[in-house]
Amino acid sequence: MNPHARLGAFVLAALLLLAFATGKVGDIVWLEQENHIVEAEFDDTLGLDVQSPVLMAGVKVGVVQEIGLRDGLAVVRIALKPDVKLPASTRASIIGRGLVGEKNLALTADSNDTELLPDGATIPSDPSGDINTFITKASSITDDIQSLTRALSSGIGDGEGKQNLQQLIKSSSQATTELSAMIKENREQIRSTTESMNRTMKKLEVELPAILMDLRKASRNINQLVSNHRKDLDTFATELPKTARAGREFFEKGTEATENLNASLIDNRENLYRTLFELRKASENLEAFSGDIRRNPWKLMKEKPEIKADRKARQEKMEEMLMTTGRMGIAPTYK
Repeated sequence: MNPHARLGAFVLAALLLLAFATGKVGDIVWLEQENHIVEAEFDDTLGLDVQSPVLMAGVKVGVVQEIGLRDGLAVVRIALKPDVKLPASTRASIIGRGLVGEKNLALTADSNDTELLPDGATIPSDPSGDINTFITKASSITDDIQSLTRALSSGIGDGEGKQNLQQLIKSSSQATTELSAMIKENREQIRSTTESMNRTMKKLEVELPAILMDLRKASRNINQLVSNHRKDLDTFATELPKTARAGREFFEKGTEATENLNASLIDNRENLYRTLFELRKASENLEAFSGDIRRNPWKLMKEKPEIKADRKARQEKMEEMLMTTGRMGIAPTYK
């Protein structure tokens, strides 16, 4: 082989090696493959670029195919490898390599999920975090702390602020002293109360099993009572509506009778008034008659008619007495 052919072969091999290295570094796909396409929506892509790797459990499963804007949200179109099947619980988040490294798209899913995500589905995303955002928030928090410190310093710097602070410290010290004195004065009561509570707790610990046993026995007795009288309870539950209806009918009839009586009283009001008036007059007349009798009792007295004795009947009676007793009896008196 002449030197020109060797030089050409070397240059061609170098070009092929360079192209292969470029494809590996840039994730260039030389042969078109049928990929699964899914989408994810983010508030901010935080520097994520097209052809950025998509990782799942640290393994590359695809690349970012396209980044667009829809309804104010960043829509990331993800091209997955043909043999990759995502579970339905998959979520997307943006992660970075180091503080200023490139951004990758990370996918996470529940390991127990057996349902697969359909092609073209939209994956829920987790809020993305950026170190710059965290630094900005930390700076704002630091500024707020400095502002609060300056405000406290300016408020305490004058004489009135110092006096108020001293008064506050003094009041706190007095309150602490009074609280300590109160605790010392009531130490015996606190100790006795604590001991009483401890005794009660110990007694409760001893008696609690018996109480629980009694409760269980009572529960069993109630269950047995309900079981034994279940038929009666069912009968009572069945008859209760009838009894309620009968009671309601009784009260309705009583109400109706009351209304009828009220109507009758209203209709006969004049007769009742007249009867009451006549009764009152009769009572007055009776009272007047009683007073007259009390004043003149002789009006009740009447002369009794004189009964004259029948001589013939008396003679026959005396003869009968003579025949039966042998004596005449008391001599008769004649007027």
